[in-house]
Amino acid sequence: MGDCRLVREPARRDTPETGDVKASSPSFVTRERKGGASSESGQVKNEVIPKIKQQFDNLEEVQKFYNNYARKGGFSTRNHSSKTGKNGETIRKEYVCYKEGMRKNSMATTRLRGLTREGCGAKFSVVKNRSGEGFVVSQFVEGHNHPLTTPRKVHLLKSHRQVLDAQKALHQQLAAANVTPCQQMSISELQRDLYNAEWDRTKLLARHDVNMLYEHFEFEQQENPSFKFTFERDDDGRMTRCFWADMTSRKSYQNFGDAVVFDTTYNTNRYSLIFAPILGVNHHGQATLFGCAFLSDETTDSFKWLFKEWLKAMPARSPKMIITDQDPAMTKAIACALPNTFHRYCIWHILNKFSEKIGALPCKEHYDEFKKCIWSSESPEEFEARWADVVGKSKLSNNEWLQSIYKIRDRWIPAYTKHIFSAHMTTSQKAEVSHSFFKNYVSQQNSLLDFVTRFDRALSLVRHNELDLDHKDVNEKPVLKTSWLMEKRMSEIYTRIIFYKFQEEIFQIGAYVVTIRHEDEHRCLWNVQRTEMEGSRCREVSVEKSSNLVSCSCKMFEFDGIPCQHMLAYLFRMQIRELPTKYILRRWTKIAKVGKVMDDLGSDGKEIFDSSVLVSEEGTQVLGEALQSAQKKIAGMRSSHKDGSASSIEVPISLGSQHSFKEPLQVKAKGCGKRLKGGKEKAAKKSRKCNGCGLTGQSHDKRNCPKLLNMRTTREKMVTSGDGDELSKITLGETFSNGMLLPDT
Repeated sequence: MGDCRLVREPARRDTPETGDVKASSPSFVTRERKGGASSESGQVKNEVIPKIKQQFDNLEEVQKFYNNYARKGGFSTRNHSSKTGKNGETIRKEYVCYKEGMRKNSMATTRLRGLTREGCGAKFSVVKNRSGEGFVVSQFVEGHNHPLTTPRKVHLLKSHRQVLDAQKALHQQLAAANVTPCQQMSISELQRDLYNAEWDRTKLLARHDVNMLYEHFEFEQQENPSFKFTFERDDDGRMTRCFWADMTSRKSYQNFGDAVVFDTTYNTNRYSLIFAPILGVNHHGQATLFGCAFLSDETTDSFKWLFKEWLKAMPARSPKMIITDQDPAMTKAIACALPNTFHRYCIWHILNKFSEKIGALPCKEHYDEFKKCIWSSESPEEFEARWADVVGKSKLSNNEWLQSIYKIRDRWIPAYTKHIFSAHMTTSQKAEVSHSFFKNYVSQQNSLLDFVTRFDRALSLVRHNELDLDHKDVNEKPVLKTSWLMEKRMSEIYTRIIFYKFQEEIFQIGAYVVTIRHEDEHRCLWNVQRTEMEGSRCREVSVEKSSNLVSCSCKMFEFDGIPCQHMLAYLFRMQIRELPTKYILRRWTKIAKVGKVMDDLGSDGKEIFDSSVLVSEEGTQVLGEALQSAQKKIAGMRSSHKDGSASSIEVPISLGSQHSFKEPLQVKAKGCGKRLKGGKEKAAKKSRKCNGCGLTGQSHDKRNCPKLLNMRTTREKMVTSGDGDELSKITLGETFSNGMLLPDT
């Protein structure tokens, strides 16, 4: 890699004809690109750059000065070495770039920690002043052999991460009050005062909640025209539906909108409106938001309205696949609004109903066979044969529920759906996890505006986690397991999370034997099988001769977008050492978000920029903002033209909300207030315990316990036949009536 250096520009001086010399404005140091190192557009002031023989009072000032220079330059620092004199005082101190040196032990560990050290030679040294006071700069090396971090991510570097004293004190106070760090709440009053203040605020904002939310969205759109929202009301003027999507959500859909998961959740606001987020998976395998809505019901019309408004706001075409539960209203709405999208049912919701629908005993005996049939079948024919066999063994051929899910097998069985890309999603788990996360920030008492504010706060944390992973992709290298060139190349292309999945596949190829099975003029079939495992499945790799396209019977590449170990074994058999580009999905790479510029309407900008300019996500953002600003100016010029012709680009201008919405009515959703229970949980009943005999699972209690009744009868007979008086009978009767067992005498 070439040398990336922070180069100082000499201060220029203008010499007028009169002979006067005036210094120009303060000069700057600009990061330049040399060789293979990437460049950024950041600037460092000349006075921030260290200089030889520069003096400091103490080492604390030295470290602070160099670290500040590193922050401006885009790298992190660490202490490297020091030398002490005879009296124990430090006489020399050296600081280096955090990528200095190489890791001594690069063997893989259980912790997937990337390699950060790359042998960078940048350093900064100071020595004790000869006068005995302070330190003097003795050495300063500027050159770096790695890309520098952008200003947007520099705060993630280790030497620039810090927690202020005020933040530490606040954290300790909140921890003492049993408030977790993720809950952004300030405890400053008594609990009753807080409740009273909240109640006063609720009364003050009554009948204005929806209007305030509308004005909030108008303000967001005025600040950024890429923000889209839609409201709908009924005949009485009450809000019934609301959809919104910000610029980041729309950009995420443009990059990762090929697979979508959709599910609704409840108890998020005081009106019980149904919250309906639309989610996907980004290039790190994380859930990412594509838009969200409030609905007053879960009817086909509401879902149809939501999907149509969502597609209007998105800058790309409809997704390839959408995953939902088996809700009939969703099914009808998706068929109408997304006719070109494959609708897949969540497999978890179906498997979770087995114990309830087929009975506890058949489920216990045959559930594993059903699961193996569902997950292990690689073709529709194989699944149908296995299914018939398992149903016959379990004697459930007349079970109506099994018959119903068999009829829709092409919507949830992997053997029928693996040919369509779904980013490794078979369930709506991404939506369930997201609902659980966001509910830590919202509650059923929130107004609509409160909900949106808290939701945005939680969403910012999710997006910061994505930014942190982007930062690690640039500054950390994964540990390689082999010396193969393909593994090294893909570690530079894939994101770390996706590379680790690819690494597991390529690590297994040495265990396979590849033999030719059949060949004709159109294609060639190869058998790929493990040799050391008895009974291992033989996969079939097909190669089309006309297009040189390789596919495997396991369909992992079509389903996940990552080449399977069987395809990789064939490529190595053919001595293909680098993965062809046709098998590298851009959505899984580090540059998945780089190079696309959208205008304020969400469509792709024309290719007016050289692709070499788009070196990072930040570069793309800068160009997008510049394009948006230019479009606004052009629109203003056209609107003021003499002929009064309208601009072809509409720039939304908010003049304050002209709408008057009434508060929505309370919604009673079909899933509101209920927690989904599995069949096993429903089948498990609490065993009844008798406090008389101490046995569980009995149909009696201590009032009619047979053992107590028998002992009572025996005792009374013994007392009556003996010399006991009436008092003894009364005492024994009272004792037995209290349900106490007396010891035998």
